[in-house]
Amino acid sequence: MAISDEVISKIKSLSVSAVLEQEKVYLKKVGREFVTHCLWHDDKNPSLTVSDEKGFVFCHACREGGDAIHFIQKKFGLSFREACERIAANNNIQVIYIEENDQYNAEKKEELRRMLEAVKIAQDNYRSDLRASALAVDFLKSRGIRPETSRDFGLGYNQAENRLTIPIKNYKGEIVGFTGRAIGDEKPKYKNTENNIIFNKSDLVFNEYDASDWVRKSGECIFVEGHIDVISMWQAGIKNVVAIQGTASPSERIITRLKRKANRFVLCMDTDEAGEKAVGLFLNSIKDQALSGEIDIKIASIPKGKDPDEAISLGVAMEDVIANALPWLDWILDQWLNKLDFSNTTQIQEVEKRVKDLIGGISSAALRAHYFDKAATRLAQNKQNIAATILKNLQTNAPQPSSGRTWKKPTIEWTRALVEKRFMRLYIHKPGMRIYLKPLADRLVHPDLVWLWNRVQELEESSYVDCTPYSVMAILAVAEPRFANALRPIARPSIKVDDSPGVLLHIEDVLMSVPKEDEGTLF
Repeated sequence: MAISDEVISKIKSLSVSAVLEQEKVYLKKVGREFVTHCLWHDDKNPSLTVSDEKGFVFCHACREGGDAIHFIQKKFGLSFREACERIAANNNIQVIYIEENDQYNAEKKEELRRMLEAVKIAQDNYRSDLRASALAVDFLKSRGIRPETSRDFGLGYNQAENRLTIPIKNYKGEIVGFTGRAIGDEKPKYKNTENNIIFNKSDLVFNEYDASDWVRKSGECIFVEGHIDVISMWQAGIKNVVAIQGTASPSERIITRLKRKANRFVLCMDTDEAGEKAVGLFLNSIKDQALSGEIDIKIASIPKGKDPDEAISLGVAMEDVIANALPWLDWILDQWLNKLDFSNTTQIQEVEKRVKDLIGGISSAALRAHYFDKAATRLAQNKQNIAATILKNLQTNAPQPSSGRTWKKPTIEWTRALVEKRFMRLYIHKPGMRIYLKPLADRLVHPDLVWLWNRVQELEESSYVDCTPYSVMAILAVAEPRFANALRPIARPSIKVDDSPGVLLHIEDVLMSVPKEDEGTLF
């Protein structure tokens, strides 16, 4: 008996580092990857790189490596099947077995090859037919799609159905099927390849393969509803964009793959009833990961009744739309509160309960405080005396994170001191966040942190030495004792730095919440 391909696919979609850590393998974080001791040679210094993005381990010394299954095989001396069973058991994956038959496997492999080859031949024919069809070319021109964009996406033309063909690639970059977009009045407007052994809509993301590098570089993946939306945004210079194939609710395998490339998702769906429903379905599928801070979700807002393609044609600057996207919790609160009849006490009580259930699940105490305050003020229609009462109601019996500790709202002075230290810690230890933090630096008021910020700026502007925890520790080594003693814990290279998505939002919210003229009274 052999393990089914579906189970093997689920196992391979798991985070490699998580699989290794489940087996008590010590991993040291190095950038976006990890290192550990190699199993294939006598490795005194860790030389085995573990990459979740690429889904494998590789030793730069002995050149051995493989995926997580291969690693577990080597570590415990297991067969392929035994290694899969072990990983599946650790991750609550039900193992499904099929009859093992060499002839069957060979025939299946040959069938896959034939189907991929048939799709490739169809793609070549569609491309040739597009270039030969004035009707299809005129359609592309009418939609503002340039020739280079058509080449980027391999657009074609199916004359028999009078449809623009859009090839769909799997995450490996293989063309596995097509979406046909009607050029005339044909129904339905979009027609997809039927599910088969190479085309499975639940595991496909349009443009995932080609957008991957752009997603990694930006740290952000933008989701839209339609294929043409992806094409228009790509042409407009926004290339870290994808569309779920056939459903607005991504599968667990899709989310796992995309999380390896970026942990910030922006949903830029159509601004109509269907678009709101699509956002809701998407959020429901990843709510737990968003509440824990594992994924940062934002919702972009385009002109009412439009989709991204239409917005671009109207001259809307989509870069600004994406940059101004709302945190998902703000979007949900707006959805609930904007439709609320404030004269209806029953409705208010119902929304209070929904707010409790949702916000109470946030793992960050500071973010819980932020959203409880916001919801209370909105529910009270900005009447502060009523808001205080509703805030008390919201906080009473609100669900708490698993630690079981009672949450107590911190004072503004305590919060401000904590946030300014967090700001400086992130700036020193997380270079990728500096572009977001720097505009907030003039809001610092704590004397020690203002002093350190000035020293860091001198380092960046006047020295060839990069700003790293080590260079900052060197500054502190020759500083006055009061600065050195107070600030070493912030710069120490060995400290653990929380850079979860909600942290930056909280820093910005707190630093901008007090008028500049009042900030000096906080300390």
